[in-house]
Parts: sequence; C-alpha cells; structure tokens
Amino acid sequence: MGCILSYKWIFGFIGLYVSGGKGFLLGFLLGWLIDSMYRRPTIHFTYRHDTSDDFSGYQKQERTWQPYVDVTLQEAYRTLGIRETATDEEVRQAYRRMALHYHPDHVAAQGDAAREEAEKKFREITEARDIIFRARGL
Repeated sequence: MGCILSYKWIFGFIGLYVSGGKGFLLGFLLGWLIDSMYRRPTIHFTYRHDTSDDFSGYQKQERTWQPYVDVTLQEAYRTLGIRETATDEEVRQAYRRMALHYHPDHVAAQGDAAREEAEKKFREITEARDIIFRARGL
C-alpha cells in the first residue's frame, strides 16, 4: 500500500507506543499481513477519448481523466474461487473444475430454467478465465 494510513503504519506506531522498537517491528509486520489479506482495489486513471462533431463537420477530440477501478480482475479470481497468487496451471484447473460442474449439458434434464442458469454461470466462468489470462498476457 502506498498510503501512510495503511494498517502496517498504524499497527507499527501503536507497537512503538506500547513497547518500543520491537513493538514497532511486530506491529508493522502484523499490519503488513492485514494489508496483504484485505487489499483494497487499485484505482488507475486513464484517458478517455471523446469525439464529437463541431459545426464545421470536423471531429474534435477531448481528453478527460476518468477513474478506472480494477475490481473486475478481483471479481474474476473470486468467481473461479482462487487467490491472486495462483499459478497459471491452478487457474486452468479451477476453470476446468467449475466448467464441468456448471456445464449446461449436465442440467439439460432438469428443465429450461436450470439450463439458463447454468448457461449464465458458465459464461461468467469463461469470462473470468479470459480476464485473468488477458491480465497475465496468456
């Protein structure tokens, strides 16, 4: 975390106040562990290109800063039920396991409603795998 108000600094200063240098170190490590477990979404700012016609017929481009929150990647990991530190092979195995479980052909005998739900979940799983692979460059 790049913020001064992260848990590692808060716990570090509490430990420093309570028991000195060793307390600072232990508090800092505890806060670092908590920060790594409860990672907040990263906010990226990207350019958004708007094109609009002016009265002369030419297109003008406006550049504006738009905040982009990278939560889709975290949701993709949650959908597949794996951690962000999973290897590529673990991602593939999780996808195969979930795809076999939620494949629409497995619930074809249960009716149209169950098949539609399975198709929706199967699309979510496939999209999650694609998002992770795109982020990893695979």
